[in-house]
Amino acid sequence: MATNTSRRAFLAAAGGLAATGLGRFSTPLAMNLAGLGALAAGQASAATTNDGYKALVCLFMQGGNDSHNWIVPTDSTNYAAYTAARRELAIPLNKLQAMSTPGQAAGRTFGMPQELAPLLALYEAGKCAAVANVGTLIRPVTKSEAVAGVGLPTKLYSHNDQQAMWQSLQPEGAPTGWGGRMGDLLMSANQQPVFTAISTSGNAVFLSGSKVTQYQLGLDGPVLINPAEAGTHAGSALVPGALKSMLSTTSSPNEFQAEYLKVVQRSLATGSTLKSALSSTSIPALPNVIVTLPDGTTLNLATDSLAKQLRVVAQMIAAAPRLGMQRQVFMVNVSGFDAHAYQMRDQPMMMARVAQSISWFMSALQGVGMTNNVTLFTASDFGRTLVSNGDGSDHGWGSHHFVLGGAVKGKQILGDFPITAVGSATDVGSGRMMPTTSVTSLASMLGGWMGLSVAERQLVLPNLSNFGAGPAIFG
Repeated sequence: MATNTSRRAFLAAAGGLAATGLGRFSTPLAMNLAGLGALAAGQASAATTNDGYKALVCLFMQGGNDSHNWIVPTDSTNYAAYTAARRELAIPLNKLQAMSTPGQAAGRTFGMPQELAPLLALYEAGKCAAVANVGTLIRPVTKSEAVAGVGLPTKLYSHNDQQAMWQSLQPEGAPTGWGGRMGDLLMSANQQPVFTAISTSGNAVFLSGSKVTQYQLGLDGPVLINPAEAGTHAGSALVPGALKSMLSTTSSPNEFQAEYLKVVQRSLATGSTLKSALSSTSIPALPNVIVTLPDGTTLNLATDSLAKQLRVVAQMIAAAPRLGMQRQVFMVNVSGFDAHAYQMRDQPMMMARVAQSISWFMSALQGVGMTNNVTLFTASDFGRTLVSNGDGSDHGWGSHHFVLGGAVKGKQILGDFPITAVGSATDVGSGRMMPTTSVTSLASMLGGWMGLSVAERQLVLPNLSNFGAGPAIFG
């Protein structure tokens, strides 16, 4: 079903803009009003949702991923600079697998570690693109401004603050995220709007909207209220009916209890529906197979929490037609990337978990014919320092990320890949790379694929007008 910007949709979107608290940004009020005016005038270019089902999946690597070792320069000049900066953190040249790199400067070549082989295979098959040096920005800044601390996001190297900036494009404490704000504008296309924004790892600001409420899944599906399920509980088969009757009340003595009751009622109403829909999908079980990694450690996807999250997301995607869904936004989370110490011991396993899990996920989507309907992208708090601290790397800024899916124009590194050397044009200290692609620009390209018009993306993405067109991710 197509959604057009009617007066009602316009007013709802305007309310959503107000709820985002744009007053916290440097964007002038006139620009915000101009965005609203553009939305009102742009009825012919409103969100398109009649082109089949689409889902956006955010894979958030919590802690700040050191992506300097995920894509490594392999030409002699740049590899020498990389090893000089990284020292004991440098990956040996013979443990890097060559990747095709059209679009980068002549003479520059790159490789990926052996642990990322499944991700590299998707890249070479054209189903994955890399986006170089992405990071949080309010507006473009020069190196001298960045060094002086001018025009930067709040608390640039703080975990909590930069997780909030990545997920909401606002300082920590923001009520909504850009995934949730997309959901606000797209949820009317879904027969069951409650399943528009879905988290598999607890509450996430990325999925919070002014209208949409994120639905939280467990690793095995919906989180059910067991005493309300059919059967005998506390020695009586009457318990489920009595509990449901008690919870059906519409009156509550205070706002907190009223809101809690709404959540419980929603769980009761959706749990059995969703459980039935998921059980009808043909997504296979995770392989209970021990995979030996190049360093001799082992991984079993059947017991891996990230793989389990992606499996339940695959089930949701496969169940979308039965649930009447047209647009969905998901978030999965994996921790363990705060690599101040033991980086070379721990990083190979983290790489393998991400690469193996994504590879299985893409294979599962292909099995149900949904590869072209899904785009997965990686995200993280920030990058790391290029310079070693002796056993790991410290908090940085720009970071390389991946976008995967059948619609992705893959087998390319998009954006400006920085010179991985201390003192380069993008190094603002200790090899902290000043981003050359903003999270806002990346999100704009993803929002466009989801069907949002330019005017709607201006509502969803504060300060979008400060940046040019994002990387051409989709063909």
